[in-house]
Amino acid sequence: MTLNLNKRNLKIIRLYAISLVCIFCYFLMAHYNVILVLTEKWGKAPDSEFTILLFTGLIQYGFLAVGICIFLMLTFLLIKGIIKND
Repeated sequence: MTLNLNKRNLKIIRLYAISLVCIFCYFLMAHYNVILVLTEKWGKAPDSEFTILLFTGLIQYGFLAVGICIFLMLTFLLIKGIIKND
């Protein structure tokens, strides 16, 4: 019984860590000028700037969405489990 409980707790801790890493990556991309560096290294084609903005925007907000969703779902499930046990 305690082995299953320990495995469950480790999974929860890992998922919270993944959530925090995703949120940290979002803030890292938001505060550093990633787009400028990519535009300098990418080709000078007219469509390349739009592609860079689209790609970095999807990655950046994907990190944010995944991080917040994992955090909220885990918190909801933990609170639901605590209320159900009481």
